[in-house]
Amino acid sequence: MRHSKIQTTQRAKEPMPSHTRQLAEFAAGLQLSDVPPEVVARAKSIVLDGLGCGLFGAHLKWTQMLGDVVQRLEPQGGSTSIWGGGKTASATSAALMNGTMIQGFELDDANPASIHSCAVVLPVVFAAAELIGPDKVDGETLLTAIIAGFEVGPRVGLCMNGNRMLAKGWHTPGLFGAFPAAVAAGRVLGLDSEQIFQALGIAGPQAGGILATQFGSMVKRMLSAKAAQSGLYAALLAAEGFTGIADVFEEEYGGFCTTFTQSTDQFNLSELTDGLGSRWETMRISIKRHACVGTNLSTMDAIEDLMEEGLKAQDVERITVKMTDDAVKHSWWLPYEPVGLTAAQMHLGFCIAMKLIDGEVFVDQMVEENMGRPDLLDFARRVDCVRDESREQRGRSFARGADVEVVLKNGRVIHKVIDHFLGSWQKPMSDEQMAAKYRRLATKSLSQRNVDELERLVRNLEAQPAVNGLVRILHGDSPRPAIPHQPVALAK
Repeated sequence: MRHSKIQTTQRAKEPMPSHTRQLAEFAAGLQLSDVPPEVVARAKSIVLDGLGCGLFGAHLKWTQMLGDVVQRLEPQGGSTSIWGGGKTASATSAALMNGTMIQGFELDDANPASIHSCAVVLPVVFAAAELIGPDKVDGETLLTAIIAGFEVGPRVGLCMNGNRMLAKGWHTPGLFGAFPAAVAAGRVLGLDSEQIFQALGIAGPQAGGILATQFGSMVKRMLSAKAAQSGLYAALLAAEGFTGIADVFEEEYGGFCTTFTQSTDQFNLSELTDGLGSRWETMRISIKRHACVGTNLSTMDAIEDLMEEGLKAQDVERITVKMTDDAVKHSWWLPYEPVGLTAAQMHLGFCIAMKLIDGEVFVDQMVEENMGRPDLLDFARRVDCVRDESREQRGRSFARGADVEVVLKNGRVIHKVIDHFLGSWQKPMSDEQMAAKYRRLATKSLSQRNVDELERLVRNLEAQPAVNGLVRILHGDSPRPAIPHQPVALAK
């Protein structure tokens, strides 16, 4: 016997399309002319940020390890570019590689819905374009597909209450990411609404990811990329007529929402379509200034403000940070041990130590030789992190804030409260601040000339008759030696 579905109806005689179908119809029918100019402009800056993160990540050791495996499996290469090194792979392997590069250093976008949008959307739209032929895909098509993915992904996270899912131990970007990837790839591939509907139903069963990955493993670096790969598979299969779960979000028994929440009421289906086409989630994608997990960003800003007011590491006796329960669980554990960069970038105590002692938490500080430094480890032990139930009661828009209390060695106590970090949707970075970050990161893999040209092409993406110019630059000619990073201030 078929189990019932959870659906919203307009009235008994005229049922509304399911939320799943509405998402598919939106994604298939979206035109760039439907998107407000400020959303289009913001999307381009987010794309630049994601590409910068990916180009920096091209030379990280976990990327290279993954690349070695891909090369052994696909020694002849494939149809799709692996960014920054002049190599190719199959479309699905390239999506896995490029997504791992974007999310590979905790520098890519974050979101109040607990998803990394660029790591799941950008690899698949470029992979799909190369499958078709980048000379046959114009910039407007690519940009529209990207925005469709940027809109769908956060809505899945909002529906599922991503913050609560984090607290339960799920790696939410891995859970949610296949859906926007399927939508974005489907748009480039020219899927109609029924095919995108099926792609969503193929994407859902591939979801996965658990947060024990944050305690030192490398595998966290590729979980969003695995979702991207799954979404690309979903779109390619749907294009061939392969079918998925009908109404994957609404299905009661074994559906996406009921299964991952283990409930019939700990999710809100209306969040999938609320404001669809009028409230733009693209504008609520957050950008990181610090190379650490998103739940640490407000604390980093608070410490930065206190440093500007004269705080020095040698004056600190103890620091206590109050955050939401999910933020505490995501950013704090004891004992903290120097088991690798992943743990260092996730652990609030270590990040505070690095900020106060080294002055910045970015690519020049988060390096292997710093992981076991006695001064950083000693200072990290002076930091405590506790749950702030009052912040939880203020709602989702305040969920990433922090209340920082510093006890000085002279007995004085100082406080700093940051509700919204610089780069959050409530306090966005400017286009120029985001571009400065992109330029700093992209020079890891590209010449300055190509860094500038890629920025120009993205800024004028909708006017490009074909995207082969972007593909050529991203592909690169050959691996470049590591380039020393010159400090570039990301102005507050």
